[in-house]
Amino acid sequence: MKFKEFISSLDGDIKNVYLLCGEETFFIDKAREKILSRLGVDKATELLTFDCDIKPALSDIISAIDSSPFFAARNVVLVKNAAFFSAEKKSERLENILRDMQPTNYVIFTAKTADKRRKLYKLVEKVGAVLEAEPLRSWEIDGWLNDKLASLGKVMSGEARRHFNERLGILPEISLWYLENELDKVALNVTGKEISAADLRRNMLAPPEVSNFALTDAVDERKAQKAIYLLKLQARVPAKLPLVTTLLVNHVRRLLRAKFFIAQGVVGRRLGEPLEMNPYIAQKVGETSKTYPQKLLEKVFIELAEADFNLKTGRAGIEALERILIKLCKR
Repeated sequence: MKFKEFISSLDGDIKNVYLLCGEETFFIDKAREKILSRLGVDKATELLTFDCDIKPALSDIISAIDSSPFFAARNVVLVKNAAFFSAEKKSERLENILRDMQPTNYVIFTAKTADKRRKLYKLVEKVGAVLEAEPLRSWEIDGWLNDKLASLGKVMSGEARRHFNERLGILPEISLWYLENELDKVALNVTGKEISAADLRRNMLAPPEVSNFALTDAVDERKAQKAIYLLKLQARVPAKLPLVTTLLVNHVRRLLRAKFFIAQGVVGRRLGEPLEMNPYIAQKVGETSKTYPQKLLEKVFIELAEADFNLKTGRAGIEALERILIKLCKR
């Protein structure tokens, strides 16, 4: 189950066995806390935790899961980083216990990866429930954002939502813990119900990738002086220049791909799927791509590869990127 469906299922009957697996720790942490809350567990006295990264004996974990509660109404075990959901290791005893859990016993497994083909995974899916906690991409964020704003009792203006999506649109993956903390901070500093774009700019810290986004904005807007200024800011830390090159390469590649799909008849927000971007951002990229000649983008793409090599080998400096920025701005 995905996160939203999984969380909704916890409002019903609580299972005795759960597996929370995937890379998005935000979803795993939230799901784990809701399970414990629904069980009314006192973490200090009623929760027994094993961290498999410390390599506890599997026999000790199994014994804890199968133990009858003595001084509490229930026996709750948390098994973190349970690598045996993706490893070859098998345990018939563990499978038998999970298949016929004592009604007073509960176990929560967490794992970064889990093999759906394995017998143990299928067993947990049958007798309990599995959360698939995969990271959200920028084009999938709207649902999460709407739920978060509702929990804060806030709404975003249209301009604020556009600003929010633009700043996240370039990220390959999003840290939901970062977004949650930043939106909590924004909400604390906004007295009314509506969050404006100015509120976001004033209160929300931008990760480095979003700060770099201002450079590509300047290039798209043909603001050469601003683009050079932003480049020189980054060049104050020489190690950042290769990162800037990567940013520009990705931007040019995205523009080329947009032009390709537009030529195939894919336009507007429909570009979101092939470009793997938020549909609003993809639409904007598509419109922007029309301002760039195809041959210029192809030529600059090659020049960026050369500049990247020369920067990394000490054969060139910031001037290599300055020339490319000016060429793009003067299109």
